[in-house]
Amino acid sequence: MSHTLQIPIHFLEQIRRQAERDYPNETCGILVGPKAEKDKISEIYPCENVQDKYHALDPVSFPRPARTAYFIEPRTLLQIERENRQKNNEIRVIYHSHVDADAYFSEEDHRIALSEGKPAYPGVAYWVVSVLQGKVDGEALFLWDEARKSFIQN
Repeated sequence: MSHTLQIPIHFLEQIRRQAERDYPNETCGILVGPKAEKDKISEIYPCENVQDKYHALDPVSFPRPARTAYFIEPRTLLQIERENRQKNNEIRVIYHSHVDADAYFSEEDHRIALSEGKPAYPGVAYWVVSVLQGKVDGEALFLWDEARKSFIQN
């Protein structure tokens, strides 16, 4: 992925509103774009954070509550991927918020973004929004750096 990815302001505003609305829980969602235009974002898919549901069902596998973690329903994610494959789109960004914390890529963010030491979604960036006391306070984009084997702030 190039470093020129631009998220349209109307999508950023929608993400900010969603993050404030979902506070004190983390918010989450997906941004997609056309396969032929690698830096373009064309659609947003706000998702429900189902972390609390899974935490209640399986606290060992899902030890954190929705205040400190996010989880997109696997069926929802599959539906988004299937719909966008038909539209010749691909996932460009996975976004989520940090509640009463800064916009950084946490150890937990790394854990869920990786599979066997490599990105679970190759080429996908992560947008993190900081929400302090119910108001967006910062945001940052993180991209995989192959040389460092880590997600770094763009």
